[in-house]
Amino acid sequence: MALAINDLAKGAAAAEVRAIDATFDTPTPFTEKAIRIEVATKSKPIATVVMKDIQAGYLAPYVLGGDRSLGGKRGMLAPRAVTLNQYGNLTKGKLSALRAKPGIYIGPIKTKSGKVINGVWQRPTKPKVGRGRRTSGAQPRQGLKLLIQFEDTTPVRKRLPFEQVARTYVRRHAVAAFDAALRRALATAR
Repeated sequence: MALAINDLAKGAAAAEVRAIDATFDTPTPFTEKAIRIEVATKSKPIATVVMKDIQAGYLAPYVLGGDRSLGGKRGMLAPRAVTLNQYGNLTKGKLSALRAKPGIYIGPIKTKSGKVINGVWQRPTKPKVGRGRRTSGAQPRQGLKLLIQFEDTTPVRKRLPFEQVARTYVRRHAVAAFDAALRRALATAR
């Protein structure tokens, strides 16, 4: 029985990883490794498929509904005019690198319309001039450029049907898994 239950748990875990890949456009490897199994033993024939603690913290709203998790941050970082990594996220040291650059302001700005936008801003650079006049390729000075906006958390739009995926997998494969485990047990019986 423990063999069959563990086989089902491994299959359900693989189905959960496929569900994560289907739910998110380009999940990071860390997110894809969110699933772990607590295996069944002969004395305790119960296996559990769960999310690891850190990943569960930010994936929970996708499973249960609600607002996206902020984790330890004060606000959501919404990139506007910065390069992102292959997974669509800010790179690890991007905010620190921007903070160290001259001409970068981090904080709230009040727009002409009166709206206050909090974020990382780039001050305009002076146009390059040659011999007292502007060169043909130089652009005139423009206003601040919003690189990253700080936003309040928002409700999740996508759903990760964690429990449904596992139940569906077990229903489909339980009979075959128990038959295979029984055949293995009978083949190795003394």
